[in-house]
Amino acid sequence: MNRPKHFLSCLLLLTATMGFAQKKSAFISGRVVDENENPLPNVSVVILGRQTGIATNDTGFFRLKVAAEKAFAITFSHAGHISEQKNFLLHENEEEYISIRLERDETVLKEVVVTDQRDRREAGLIKPNPKSIINLPSPVMGVESMIKVFVGSNNELTSQYSVRGGNYDENLIYVNDFEIFRPYLVRSGQQEGLSFINPEMVRNISFYNGGFQAKYGDKMSSVLDIQYKKPKAFGGSAYVSILEQGLHLEGITANNKLTYLIGVRNRTNKNILSRQETQGADVSRHGVQRSSIEISGRRARDAL
Repeated sequence: MNRPKHFLSCLLLLTATMGFAQKKSAFISGRVVDENENPLPNVSVVILGRQTGIATNDTGFFRLKVAAEKAFAITFSHAGHISEQKNFLLHENEEEYISIRLERDETVLKEVVVTDQRDRREAGLIKPNPKSIINLPSPVMGVESMIKVFVGSNNELTSQYSVRGGNYDENLIYVNDFEIFRPYLVRSGQQEGLSFINPEMVRNISFYNGGFQAKYGDKMSSVLDIQYKKPKAFGGSAYVSILEQGLHLEGITANNKLTYLIGVRNRTNKNILSRQETQGADVSRHGVQRSSIEISGRRARDAL
């Protein structure tokens, strides 16, 4: 008997619930122009807090459905223009028409300098590590000994080397961008054992075994480009071996205006020559002996 009444009550309650749950809506439409009153197409129109929105058409027009009886904000953004934001509060079924003008963004980017810290890859360029020189298993401990490993020269007791069949004099040598002509020690001949380059003072080594740049000159065999250190603090090193001993100091003055590099080395071959079965005529009573002292100074502005 009471089933029709219960069914009618449930139907009325469901209808009232659906009506209450239905959201109230309104509309915002308008046109977006630039500073010259020209229409702006593809302007992004997004309700603040949402990730989706619409874009203006070719005439700069847009129409957006929004929630009524609730405050909200709309942002207008376009590439190359300053973004604009507008706040709204509309009643149910209300439609508001607006006109938005976006000014051009004249922000000037700061100057950016892009530098490449990597070494340039050049044909025929070899860049040995100066720190590996002192550990070479060779009677002659120097930069040239490391070069011999790359060029295949087997003159063990000399600091001279030949590249691609050339003579010793056909190799260019630069130290701190200055060409060194016939870089031999004063008391040494062509087959000497002490290099004029102090390996403890070397910062960078570039060796070209062919195809080097024209700025180095017209020699045909190779180029050895040596760059000495640029000290920023006090330091030094020392080493002792059977044939050679060395010491170097580096640093900068208290007023930061001058840097210095000081190196002292001594070499003697008597530990090898005195044990030969056949004794020859030595240039001195104690065998062949060589020594070298190097001093290098620079202003701090070139060193830093």
